[in-house]
Amino acid sequence: MSLFFRSKNLTLGYGNQLVIRNLNISLELSKNYEITGRNGSGKTTLIMCISNNFIGNDFNSNIERNSNSVMEIGSIPSLIPKLSLIDNIEYFLHKENIDKKNILNILKKYELDSFLDDQIEDFSSGMVKRSEIAIADLKNPDVLCIDEPKVYLDENGIGLLNDLLKKRSTEGNSSILSSQENSSLLTSIERSINLND
Repeated sequence: MSLFFRSKNLTLGYGNQLVIRNLNISLELSKNYEITGRNGSGKTTLIMCISNNFIGNDFNSNIERNSNSVMEIGSIPSLIPKLSLIDNIEYFLHKENIDKKNILNILKKYELDSFLDDQIEDFSSGMVKRSEIAIADLKNPDVLCIDEPKVYLDENGIGLLNDLLKKRSTEGNSSILSSQENSSLLTSIERSINLND
């Protein structure tokens, strides 16, 4: 069993307001997980904590994580609006050694190849989300966390995301999806963490 994240009595919040209380979870590599809950239940907070992007208070929680690569596609776009798509790709993948031809092939798959030099601020919300998924496909992290995965995606975009998640499972990588209810995008789920409980 190879864990990439474990928490005991995980208690998270902002200021003095608690969002998550005493949560114990162990997440293994090569397994998929989903986080469900109503608005305000702490889904975004938990996925930010798992991906090491949480900037609130952890109230002395016991958190263990290893050095595996983790990427988050959050509910708020992470791409830089004033940069072009290709500039964003180069910025977010500057540590990766990815062949230019591979980049173009992935962008063609996501129907973004003709927007290479366009600024992100001119993209629709769906194109931004599709661009973030394309970057995740190129980066291929050990763990991919996606908050509200279907938001802004049309039927074709959901199909492309579904294909990526299937490919990641086949390759032994982990995916974590967070939404109000089961997203039905993951074929196999090790654990569903319901924050309504």
